[in-house]
Amino acid sequence: MRARAFLALLAAGVGAAALTACRGNDDGVIHLQGRLEAPLVDVGPKVAGRVLEVRVREGDRVKAGDVLVRLDLGETAIAVDRDREGLRSAEAKYQDMAEGSRPPEIQAAQADVADKKAAVDLAKRELDRQQTLLDKKIGSRQDFDVAKTALDRAQAALQSSEERLRLANEGFRKFQTEQARFDRDRAKSVLAQSETLARESELRAPADAVVLHRIAEPGLLLSAGQPALTLAFADRLYVRTFIPEPKLGKVRTGMAATVAVDAFPGRLFPAHVAEISPDPEFTPKPVETRAERVNLVYAAKIDLDLGWKEPLVPGQPADVAIPPGAAAR
Repeated sequence: MRARAFLALLAAGVGAAALTACRGNDDGVIHLQGRLEAPLVDVGPKVAGRVLEVRVREGDRVKAGDVLVRLDLGETAIAVDRDREGLRSAEAKYQDMAEGSRPPEIQAAQADVADKKAAVDLAKRELDRQQTLLDKKIGSRQDFDVAKTALDRAQAALQSSEERLRLANEGFRKFQTEQARFDRDRAKSVLAQSETLARESELRAPADAVVLHRIAEPGLLLSAGQPALTLAFADRLYVRTFIPEPKLGKVRTGMAATVAVDAFPGRLFPAHVAEISPDPEFTPKPVETRAERVNLVYAAKIDLDLGWKEPLVPGQPADVAIPPGAAAR
């Protein structure tokens, strides 16, 4: 009986303590616990390459565009020269077709037409002479037929030469020129793709950031998409915490707050409520709150007003205090 009474008193005491923690302090300040975090990004190449140099260490601050890692891409880098020559060849072919026939070719076709016209004139005179001789019964029918055949052949040759001159003046066929233009544009795209991949020989910072993890070292063969570094963007530093459901109605986005960490006892860092998740969940085990773990909580992010200008780093445990009636930003 005494053991049962003791257990009952112990359970009552634990329940009272949990209820007190859920209600918060008498001053109405809402106290939350969490850890400092920052938006993270893994930096890696689009193509495989061997690491030649890593220019940063963990904790370094980098600016957008800074070279972080240099890679040897092997055949990928050589492909740029190959595709550049392919573009030059395609451009030369298209330009040649777009300009049409060269002046000497047109002149040669014109000279050939003039020659064929002279041959036609000569064949006509010969046919007239043979017709006259035949009428006077001096010439033979065979000579007349030979002269007529020579005229027909000369006229056919003239027609063929005139057609070649017309084609020379018009240049290449329209669709051949279009095909050459498409080949040139395709060569441009192939070169642009090769140059884009070749630029992966230098991994650059996508924004101002802090190096959190240095994964790659010189000599390591990185596959496509394999991270070499993990960066934390320097534009935001926040506390990831959880708001118990009974206190949700007292917290709004934009409310002012303060953040305290064990590394700086007695110092408060200004902050504000940036995000409150609309989806409830159970309290994650790594986060300790003053409410019972069975209660529903809502994930929230408390942004530091000065961000990375404060002497804080991701991973630090932090206590958040939201005064009652804090004005929203």
